[in-house]
Amino acid sequence: MTKGAIVAVSFGVGNIHVKERCLDALLADVREAFRDFEVREAWTSSFLRKKMAREGYVYPSLEELLGELSGAGYEDVVVMPTHLTPGEEFQKKIVPGAEVFADRFASLQVMEPVFTVNEAEDFAFLTDDVLGLSGLAEDEDMVFMGHGSPHQHNPAYELLQQYADSRGWRMHIGVVEPDDYPNKADVLKRLAECGSRKVYLRPLLLAGGNHALHDLAGDSPESWKSVLQGAGFAVRCSTKGLGEYAAFRRLYVQKLKKLLI
Repeated sequence: MTKGAIVAVSFGVGNIHVKERCLDALLADVREAFRDFEVREAWTSSFLRKKMAREGYVYPSLEELLGELSGAGYEDVVVMPTHLTPGEEFQKKIVPGAEVFADRFASLQVMEPVFTVNEAEDFAFLTDDVLGLSGLAEDEDMVFMGHGSPHQHNPAYELLQQYADSRGWRMHIGVVEPDDYPNKADVLKRLAECGSRKVYLRPLLLAGGNHALHDLAGDSPESWKSVLQGAGFAVRCSTKGLGEYAAFRRLYVQKLKKLLI
């Protein structure tokens, strides 16, 4: 029997408790679904790897882990990005990092991120339950803050917005990257146009790390919470990453099954 491994590669997260609730929960689901595979993790952020190493938690880079698996005789490897979209980290670190080791394994596959789409209808795998829209109060609108891409426009977020609009969901999406869009101003404009005065603000991120704690729910005047409150909205916040929800984690397992079975 050939030795197989699934490598869950993440940007990383600087809080071990957030990691346990999001990334570790996802790893546990993958191990349960694919018991014949060794499941390991790697991080793309050298800054976070160094930070966590100082606290006693050591996580390899993708290249380091693939080299280790090759030396240990693994033959079939699947790289599973936990990044939501095929943005800068995926294009500049994960794909090139895997390509270096393509000839070291009998099979080396890179799974597409869960939000890899070409048009709005490609989001048909999402349901209001997966996104937690059933938790909205009757007069609330959901505002999701995603990451965006700094190197070029990431269309996944506006395509998700188009899909949400086609379904009639009271959901508005913006990104934190200042050079990408839709942004905070776009979200405020949409909210004004629909007449909403109450919003439920959540991170469209797998892990509720610094972006969720500071950019989304922080007390600085620039945070999304402060800007929305300053514009007269009643704001309810959650900093829970999507990885804390079993329904969302199942998207990764389903995508892996399509690749492996």
